[in-house]
Amino acid sequence: MKNCLFHLILLILTSASAYGQVAKDFVINAPAADRGGLVGNGITDLKWVDGTLYVGTGFGLSASSDGGDSWTSYTPDDYGGRGGVSALDVGADGTIWMATAYDTTLDEGDLSVGGGIRFLEPGSEEWGFIPQPVDARSDTANGKSPTTTRVQNVSFDLAVRGSDELWISSFGGGVRRSTDRGENWEVITTDGLPFGSLANLNHRGFAALVDTSEHIWIGTVGGISKSTDGGQNWERFTHLNQEAPISGNWVIGLFHNPADNSVWATTLRATGETEFNAISATFNGGVSWELFLVDELADGTFPRYIAFHEQTVYVATEKGVYKSADNGASWFLFPAIRDALTGEGLFTSTFYSVAAEPLPNGEHRLWVGSVDGLASSSTNGYDWTVYRSFISTRERTDPAVYAYPNPFSPLHSDRPCRFQFDISEATEVSIDIFNFAMERVTTLTSSQSAPSFNSFDRAVVWDGKDSNGRLVDNGVYFFRAKVLNAVTWGKIVIIN
Repeated sequence: MKNCLFHLILLILTSASAYGQVAKDFVINAPAADRGGLVGNGITDLKWVDGTLYVGTGFGLSASSDGGDSWTSYTPDDYGGRGGVSALDVGADGTIWMATAYDTTLDEGDLSVGGGIRFLEPGSEEWGFIPQPVDARSDTANGKSPTTTRVQNVSFDLAVRGSDELWISSFGGGVRRSTDRGENWEVITTDGLPFGSLANLNHRGFAALVDTSEHIWIGTVGGISKSTDGGQNWERFTHLNQEAPISGNWVIGLFHNPADNSVWATTLRATGETEFNAISATFNGGVSWELFLVDELADGTFPRYIAFHEQTVYVATEKGVYKSADNGASWFLFPAIRDALTGEGLFTSTFYSVAAEPLPNGEHRLWVGSVDGLASSSTNGYDWTVYRSFISTRERTDPAVYAYPNPFSPLHSDRPCRFQFDISEATEVSIDIFNFAMERVTTLTSSQSAPSFNSFDRAVVWDGKDSNGRLVDNGVYFFRAKVLNAVTWGKIVIIN
């Protein structure tokens, strides 16, 4: 998934078993210039905290305190270093904490690298930096196997306890705690065994949660662990050690619903033959677990994120976003999301994140984050507003029409190629696509309605197929766009 504006790369951990398929979008290069809105379209994290929505993307962090009408964004140029957001939380004092990651190419292939942790304290304009924790090669006391590199040592989750205590979960670095805002770190093993992420599945961390009682919950490839005394002692929950257990031992997300003090987890099959993908929830502190979306996820679909408003539950998955209005008793899958005003859509079924924003009237606004942008609805999904990061052709008028992502990989991408343009009145738009021999392979047409205030930018999408429905071959293609009787020529590179 690569293009000239937004270089989003799907992270695939190099492991032989199923837990090597965790998906996050991390960025290699810097994004385009300031676009006055979202900083990126791969939405990896959503957090609603004290009146502000925080949006973690492959290009950095965006935040809005007015329902998406305006955004404040931070790129690597602002917080320093490389990488997009891999984990996000806000401390009790209002400090924003953000783990970052990026991809690098080594002899073993494309691997992920932990970019460390950034933090922004209230009232400050300067981000602080904490390097990704690693061990010294000599740190082998008591049988420990040290993690000495940032490669494959990405903080997939981050949780703040109070204002100073940080918890991070990493595949290679394990679960670590700092009680002094990142000055010092200690490795925590919830099973009491010497740390070794290669030898022990329970030492491969993916999720961290601090609930409203300040209990700590950790998710690994070996189940869920809970501590009620600040991490001194742990109770463990696995697929086999309870009468009503979790569905699978690979736990990639933990989420707390303060309305009923329940904890929900995205629990996937790790290595056991009887494990399976589902949502596991406990309403009694872990004594027993109830399973949800079992049939919907039976084909191996990944659930990724959970959000709540009272007894309403939302789950982001690779099939779309599921909603339950009765605490999991029944579920509804939202249909395709399209902007009610512009018709702009999220052309994907892969959703990474969800958040619920309480409204003054007692209702709530739902936010959903995907690989193709952000959307919100305060009408139970009947009407949506879509937010996307792009360069407006009102700001950069030449060319009048451009295509992105470019290069475009229709075989491997979960989002289409968009032809972006600006209109001032209702019009018919046509885009002819030609191969290198200038033979027309397909024509895209669209009837664009008259724009309303602040909705001039429009897009026509292409799935990379010719007029016969066949994916086009690798190579250079040209397009001719006719918008408002003006013709624009451009070029697209197809790489499958």
